[in-house]
Amino acid sequence: MKDTIVFIYDEPGFMVQTIIQNITDAGMEVIDINSDIDEIERHQYDSDIIVYYIGNLEVGTRRVLKCLNGMTKEYRKTLCVIGESNSLRIAEETCDPGVITVSYNRPLDVRKLVNDLRAMLHTRVEYNRKKCILLVDDDTDFLQIAYSWFDGIYEVDIVSSAKEAMKYLSEKKPDLILLDHEMPKMSGYEFLSEIRKNWKTADIPVIFLTGKDDKESVMHIIEKKPNGYLLKSTPKDQLLESIDNFFADHILKIK
Repeated sequence: MKDTIVFIYDEPGFMVQTIIQNITDAGMEVIDINSDIDEIERHQYDSDIIVYYIGNLEVGTRRVLKCLNGMTKEYRKTLCVIGESNSLRIAEETCDPGVITVSYNRPLDVRKLVNDLRAMLHTRVEYNRKKCILLVDDDTDFLQIAYSWFDGIYEVDIVSSAKEAMKYLSEKKPDLILLDHEMPKMSGYEFLSEIRKNWKTADIPVIFLTGKDDKESVMHIIEKKPNGYLLKSTPKDQLLESIDNFFADHILKIK
């Protein structure tokens, strides 16, 4: 599924064949469907990305758009629409806000479409990959609580000191480090300074997860430009939402 595009078109023609050929030449598989609702629904699980090339506007066009609107919302698909200005306007009117990820005006820049599809596939694969989080905190009770919150959603590893974390990073690279501020021997601030000096670990995102909320501590931590700052008192649901949002934003930035 990860390298497959569902391509829907109202009418066959030279441009449709050109698009399909270019997508195929770029190493992606194309399932092409000639605006048949039953066929569209039959292939609804075959790709996370749908491209709809709108030809001459007909009654069937709105039916296809309504079908894709429901499918995109229910299964969190990425929907791209290609058409003349009038067709794109009707597509936006027919679909709910935010359902269409990107619209392309005709005449189409096929190279841009292909490059965008590659990027979308990468983004979806990366988003769906189970992320690894390293929790670093000398409070073992909090470690166990936090582990229970994140486990199952993410791959979670825990260490109770900066020294253990350094050893961990010599063997494995997590997608995110959640770091306590106050720890014996080496503080979270000092640990962040050390990993930023090493090119192998410098790009690992770090979010402080700490009980320190006084202005002096916050300003001291911000000097090191971490990727975020969260309080241990943050309710579980809000904490999970913050981490989910971080990963979603981070993926879009590195796409």
